Amino acid sequence: MQSSMRGDAIAIMNKKQSFYTSAVIATILLAFSWVTLMPAVSHAQNVAGYTVQPGPGGTISGKILYSGKPVRPKKVTVTQDQGTCGNMKMMEPVKIEQGGIADAVVWIDDISHGKAFSFPAASLDQKGCMFVPHVLLMAPGKLKVLNSDNVAHNVHIYSKANRSFNQVMPPGSAPLEIPLYRPDTAIVRCDVHNWMQGYIIVAKNPYYALSGSGGSFTLTDVPPGTYHLKVWQENLGIQEQTVTVTAGQTAAANFTLK
Repeated sequence: MQSSMRGDAIAIMNKKQSFYTSAVIATILLAFSWVTLMPAVSHAQNVAGYTVQPGPGGTISGKILYSGKPVRPKKVTVTQDQGTCGNMKMMEPVKIEQGGIADAVVWIDDISHGKAFSFPAASLDQKGCMFVPHVLLMAPGKLKVLNSDNVAHNVHIYSKANRSFNQVMPPGSAPLEIPLYRPDTAIVRCDVHNWMQGYIIVAKNPYYALSGSGGSFTLTDVPPGTYHLKVWQENLGIQEQTVTVTAGQTAAANFTLK
């Protein structure tokens, strides 16, 4: 009789233990699936002074034109690593394409809410002993830097809002990941090849664009309102104007730099 009761008690205990084990496993699996399916939260969505608040918006579209003296490329004689870098570099102080300025940065300076950041993953290469792209536009986060050349480069980032960075990249080295979490206009240089210089624009909101061929640019999904629109070009400085945006409509905004 006692043996039977003891067996029943052991069986009950085994069932309880099995039940608790199954419950724990189910809880772990549920938590894992929730974390796996949960969308990643980008650091860029937490920029001070900006809140993601989607809604009906309008468009700003225009061109960046040039009216100054003719711009001639600057010739730089290469004296080292000529097998990779070549013998001569042609540096363009202002990049004119089809009558407009390319690679100028246009942005809304005083917007506080709107769409989420959607810039591509930030990547900067060193190719042909030049930084590619010359002007990089990125959301706050990590910058990936590569060296596609068969020579050593030195990545030197001069930043006001973020921590400065300075590191040698031998040929074939693994990409660098550099944290740039605060809005900034940073300069990147190579101390080995002194003509190598580029710009990294860390945006403070999603309403930034690089002008393309003909100087054209477009900003979409802009909440209705009146804003200060700015343009920057590395050698021509900053210009701004006021623009009013209406939902479902396109506001024109052209700049002329000289």
